[in-house]
Amino acid sequence: MKFYDIKNERVLDILEEFRYTYFEKYDVRNEVNRSFKSHVLNDVPIDYYISDHFRDEVIGLGTGHSGSAEHAYSYAIKPNNLEDRGKTDQYKEDWIDLDEKIKLELGLRFSALSMMYPPDGYIGWHNNADASSYNLVFTYSETGDGWFKFVDPLTGVVNTLQDKKGWSLKAGYFGSYNEPEHIYYHAAWTGCWRMTLSYVLGKDKDYWQDCIDYITEG
Repeated sequence: MKFYDIKNERVLDILEEFRYTYFEKYDVRNEVNRSFKSHVLNDVPIDYYISDHFRDEVIGLGTGHSGSAEHAYSYAIKPNNLEDRGKTDQYKEDWIDLDEKIKLELGLRFSALSMMYPPDGYIGWHNNADASSYNLVFTYSETGDGWFKFVDPLTGVVNTLQDKKGWSLKAGYFGSYNEPEHIYYHAAWTGCWRMTLSYVLGKDKDYWQDCIDYITEG
């Protein structure tokens, strides 16, 4: 997983529409009380699921780990995750419009994740082995106070990618359990409001690289 600056103005304009829609038009920050808080549900410290101890537990499960993240403090933005929260048809239409804009601009397959994280929000250690694909992860951070950590599958070294204020891109490949050299255990935390939009591209490495080149060109 590598960190990239977003320089393409067309891409930035679409991402800014996302930021405006969910930070201002609907301001889902006001619904933080409805966020998923697995640390509260399980009566554990807020930082347990991003700790070294929990990381080692998940790695120790081997293929017994499903691949998906089971613990987080976050709020789903996608309308299909909000059917019981009184969201309007307009909210759904706005989401579909923005999702289609960025997929059309970059030729993306589908949205894998779309979340808002409050201060002290996180997604716990996991590896996405159940959804192997090349990916593009767009992140907006209000202040840059946050990080993304991953374990290098070849060296076992834990790497930290520090958030930056505003929009940035992380891109990489999450492998299946049949590709142990590409199993990337990862987690993220933020000390400020943060939004993550993750899209997958399947197994076409050349097209994935073309997308990165397009996004990072001035």
